[in-house]
Amino acid sequence: MTQSEKHQHWTAIISKQQEGGLSIPDFCKKHDINYATFHYWLKKLKNTDNEQVAHQMVINSQPSFCGEMVVVHLPNGVRAELPTSLSFSQIQTWLKALQ
Repeated sequence: MTQSEKHQHWTAIISKQQEGGLSIPDFCKKHDINYATFHYWLKKLKNTDNEQVAHQMVINSQPSFCGEMVVVHLPNGVRAELPTSLSFSQIQTWLKALQ
């Protein structure tokens, strides 16, 4: 499992615990998750969320719009078409995922 896959896996687990209403010890016991490992990833993901990563992006002076979409070309060659209705935090989430 790549680091990115681990990050996504543990983000989903932690979200499930937070949305489910069980305490961390009860959640870990119910899902057979090591308590220390859960806390390790909880701390790691909180620290990651607080980091700001800047990547150079080249954006044409006239952005390409396809109806209600904006097209973003990332330095790694990825081309993303995102709806113009996305919030800033949703755009950040997508850009992180596409890195």
